[in-house]
Amino acid sequence: MKWILIVLAIVAVVFLQLKPGKVGVTRGDDGLYYKAGESNVYTGPGTVYHSNGTKAQEGQINAGKPTGPWKQWHANGQLHWEGNYKDGKQDGDWVQYDETGKQVEKFTYVDGVKQAPADPTATQTPDKADSASASAEATETKQEPQKK
Repeated sequence: MKWILIVLAIVAVVFLQLKPGKVGVTRGDDGLYYKAGESNVYTGPGTVYHSNGTKAQEGQINAGKPTGPWKQWHANGQLHWEGNYKDGKQDGDWVQYDETGKQVEKFTYVDGVKQAPADPTATQTPDKADSASASAEATETKQEPQKK
């Protein structure tokens, strides 16, 4: 009985010491992703880390090219960018955040090319005027009609 407890204790310690391995990928000079330490282009889930060990990027990689939803983080762990890749090129809406997590800009890409806003007078960045008008509308809706 004593030996069984000792063996179980050793097995428990070994399992607690095991950590899931990281599959780190790096982006080569050619723009393709490679599994760290290998020369063949990578296909699979892709995670890139900052030098401080925090996650820098995460998404799917197919034949060395990012594909599908993709996220990038600041070194402090806050989300930096999120968007979609199609065959290694940005495609669809991409949103950028500052280091505090506040949305800074929003862009639309088609086949890797940033698109101009539909309204030439509009900006792609959140506008203080838009915030002010939203606040004014919110204030107006909160006011109750005066009773006579």
